[in-house]
Amino acid sequence: WLPDAPNSTMNDSERTTTTTISSSKVFRFPLSAILHLHHHLLLLLLLFIIVITPPPIVMSSSVADQRTPLLRRFGLESVPVQRGARLDVPQHVWDIYESESSADWVRHYYPKEILESNSGFVLAYNLSVAARNAREEVVTSAILKLRLRSRQNNTTRRSSGHISIYFYDDDNDDDDDDEATQDRLLIESRSVDNLTDWIDFDVTAAFSFSRSTDIVHFRVRVPEGVEIEETESSSMSSLPYARAAQSAPLIVFSDLSEPSSVRRKRSAQTGNSERKNRKKGRKQHHNHDAESNLCRKTDLYVDFDELGWQDWIMAPKGYDAYQCQGSCPNPMPAQLNASNHAIIQSLLHSLKPDEVPPPCCVPTETSPLSILYMDVDKV
Repeated sequence: WLPDAPNSTMNDSERTTTTTISSSKVFRFPLSAILHLHHHLLLLLLLFIIVITPPPIVMSSSVADQRTPLLRRFGLESVPVQRGARLDVPQHVWDIYESESSADWVRHYYPKEILESNSGFVLAYNLSVAARNAREEVVTSAILKLRLRSRQNNTTRRSSGHISIYFYDDDNDDDDDDEATQDRLLIESRSVDNLTDWIDFDVTAAFSFSRSTDIVHFRVRVPEGVEIEETESSSMSSLPYARAAQSAPLIVFSDLSEPSSVRRKRSAQTGNSERKNRKKGRKQHHNHDAESNLCRKTDLYVDFDELGWQDWIMAPKGYDAYQCQGSCPNPMPAQLNASNHAIIQSLLHSLKPDEVPPPCCVPTETSPLSILYMDVDKV
């Protein structure tokens, strides 16, 4: 819209364009200025697109580096990779997880090899995971669990019998006579009333001396016509060995040889509280006064899904690590239960705020947390 005005003409020497914002205001700009302005707007638009376009989500090396110390607490150098179906956690493992066991580590092994013999079978377990931490751990207990059955072609269905467990540290022990057993260590020998139930054998003695390899062998002598049970599982191979392996787990309990100074044994009360927290799952706590700014314990929930660890950590889904928030004023209020060091630091901070940082709250007590996870060897 061009109003009738004496200066609204255009010539080749000075081409102008007129625009209006309202009926009472008219602005005129040279066309060259308009083109110049469009050029700057284009650059500004491109710059704006570059600035606001979100970068691709890539985990920084610093974040990965921060996870490394936590992985090492699990005895791992890298995150275990889960291939295929998710492993089924046996009920007896869940029972241990839910129990009040005071062991620092509980490892569950399936045999890597099962060899049949005339008088029973030989079980071979790869303990390389435990061997990596052998200098830091002491085995306190070891349980060999067996589930047996009568052979299908056996006319006499056995429900009871005598079972002997031998340990040997020789990978070439293929002898199957009574004289050869003299070179083996008899771990346990007893009569069993019901061969079809789970049978527990205490094999702790097998870990009381040093071994030449990371492979532990147990020769199991069973009554004639008795063999190891084959179970069905969606996460194990359909091969007979894989099905039988689930009927012969080895469970090893161990403690750290030099426990951390902040670690304490789990009491019954702590264990009960921990189990309740597992059953409740993730729960947000709001038990502090929102209006108070004094230093206090607040929630800090660690979600293993957010860390990308849900494939190898079976339980729990997460836990509340808590954190300290708020200020510690000077003088210290009595309800803060401040230490002498904190009181002195608060005093010095009031005198030299640029040199002495203010005090902050720190944990005074820690509680153990049981974590059920799969390592790189699926142990």
